[in-house]
Parts: sequence; C-alpha cells; structure tokens
Amino acid sequence: MDCILYLVRSSEEDVENFNRSLSLVEENVVPTTDDFDIIVFCETSFEDLKSKVNTNLNLIYQTVNFNIPDYSQEIKDNIPEFFPHPTHGNGPVAWGHPGFSIGYRHMCRFFSGQMYEFDILKQYDYYLRLDTDSYITTKIPYDIFELAKQNEIYYGFIKIEDDNPKVIEGLWETVNQKYPNDLPEGLMFYTNFELGKISWFLTSEYMDFYNYLDRTGGIYTKRWGDAPIKFLGINLLMDKKNISQIGGFVYNHG
Repeated sequence: MDCILYLVRSSEEDVENFNRSLSLVEENVVPTTDDFDIIVFCETSFEDLKSKVNTNLNLIYQTVNFNIPDYSQEIKDNIPEFFPHPTHGNGPVAWGHPGFSIGYRHMCRFFSGQMYEFDILKQYDYYLRLDTDSYITTKIPYDIFELAKQNEIYYGFIKIEDDNPKVIEGLWETVNQKYPNDLPEGLMFYTNFELGKISWFLTSEYMDFYNYLDRTGGIYTKRWGDAPIKFLGINLLMDKKNISQIGGFVYNHG
C-alpha cells in the first residue's frame, strides 16, 4: 500500500489551493494508479476548516504538534522570529513579506526528517509528497508507485535547482564535518513533488544524518530547507541506481 501526503496550514488560502490540487489528483493520478491513501498532516486548528475541503477522495488526517526542539539556550537566542527572505531584501514593507516564519521553518524540519517518525507512515511502502499548491495538470501515463517498485527507485524527483546562497549558509560545511563530500554546493531537489521509499528513510543512516543536522538548529537559525538537506542526504547515502528523475506529465508548483 502507498500514499500521497500533504502538509496543510490552517488557512483559507491553503484550503483553496488544496482543493485544486486534490481535484487534479482525482483527474490525473487516480485513473492510472492503483489503490493509495491520502494522508493529510495538519495542526489541531485545521479542524474548523475540514468542512471546506471539497473532494471525492478519502482523506486520512494526522495531527501534528509543531514546537521548536529543546535546543541549547545559545541556539534559541539565535532563532529570529522571521528569517529575511533572500529575494525580498530584508523583507518587510516594500514587498509585504516579513520573511520566513517559524511555521515555515517547522515545515522545513518536518519534511527533512520529522515526518518519518510518525507511525502512520510505517504501514506504507512509498509516499508521494505534494504541496497544497502542487498541480499535476496532465495525466500521469503510468502507475507511479508501480514504476518505482519495478525499477527499484527509492527516490524520485521532478528536477534539481540551485538554492539561494542566503538560505544554505553553513549547510555544506556542517555536513562536510561528519560526511565528507564533493557535491556541488547549493543544489537542491524540487521537493514539493517527491517520491520516496519510506523504509529507506527510516534507516539509521538517513535518520542519523537528519538528526545530526537537526541538533545544530540550522533549520531555524539559518533557514536550511528540506530541499538541500534531502539533496545532500540522498546523494551521500543512497545508491545512485535508486535515484531517478520522474517525468512524462506536466507539473506546476504555486
């Protein structure tokens, strides 16, 4: 059994996007892909918005309680309320963007490794992660989970991009201290669409890697995202034959 998973914020905008994303899954994934569940991770505050989710798909809700981990006081003192957005100057007035919130950084931590700790995922073989504003706009012409199983794909991605240097400061150096590597600095998987073999991410190798980075506090102090963290962890620890680009359909994000 496999699953598609989402993390949904408690906002009207997220629900609107989520409804569109789900309708496209119904239209373009269901016809070619065998039985799967849809797991919706959300905070308890989402309860009031559930009635506004409009889909024929069966959704399984899983509550997440987000908190800043029990870091040292030194790390906590260096966590800004908003981390400046790298393409919006220092954020605020002109662009109306104060920066990346604590909630955004909770999301980065969640997808970097926290999500694999939930028991609900351990009953599935593969997951397909989508964001609420992930839109699969043409039919996937194959069963995406069967493709992964038949070809031993443990991680499937849409594309690789450059991350902004302002949100990866110190990441490569920190990884290199424990995991010497020569991976090109600044690259990331486009993780708003990712296909993963859950049992691989639950290995001590990957979870040790995630926990090592998590303990540094860099996700909160430096706004390290799950995209470059996954790029590093997967390329350092996964056999290259198990990593594959996924295509054959049109996908848009945001």
